[in-house]
Amino acid sequence: MSTSFPHDYFTKLHHYLTWQTNKIKHLEQQIAHLEKEIQELKQRPQTMIEKIEYKFDQLKVETLEGTLNIGLTPNGGTLIEDFSVSPEKTVVPKPEPVLFRSIQSKINEYLANDCKTILEQLETKYAYPLDETYRQFILQDVQRQIDERIHFYLQQKMNSGYVPDPSSSEAVETEIVNKVKQDIEQSLDSFMKHLPKQGGER
Repeated sequence: MSTSFPHDYFTKLHHYLTWQTNKIKHLEQQIAHLEKEIQELKQRPQTMIEKIEYKFDQLKVETLEGTLNIGLTPNGGTLIEDFSVSPEKTVVPKPEPVLFRSIQSKINEYLANDCKTILEQLETKYAYPLDETYRQFILQDVQRQIDERIHFYLQQKMNSGYVPDPSSSEAVETEIVNKVKQDIEQSLDSFMKHLPKQGGER
């Protein structure tokens, strides 16, 4: 056995203890910082809202603007690709309830029957398995924002001069259904692609 073994061993042990000591100091600093933030939050005045009542019988929506986000938005950031609406004001046309409901029904059926399989395929593609609860949470979050997306595409058709007509409604319905499906698939792909890997890898 080499006579340098004890020296090498104690050198490595010294380096490890030094690293461990620095790590502990760093963690202690982080804890102190978090405790300070907690105390500051406790000292901030809190606003208590006891009751808010809304009356919608006279509500009339006239403009649609901003950005529609589909998917999870932890820490205020959007991980799933945005559903973007043109920033300029646009007049919302008269609703087309029959066409809207038909499109909505087909998209809900797509979410219930196909999207879970698509999500599982993306899990394989990006080597990031999700549990069933998380899958349901993602799909429910998508579903909550589908109505706005359908209205957006109906609005585009109305603004381009489309007039509701039984002879053309089926083609318009198919077009919008396909667009919404494509948006959903692209958004799910983007979400899975940007999930942080275990160990900090991407």
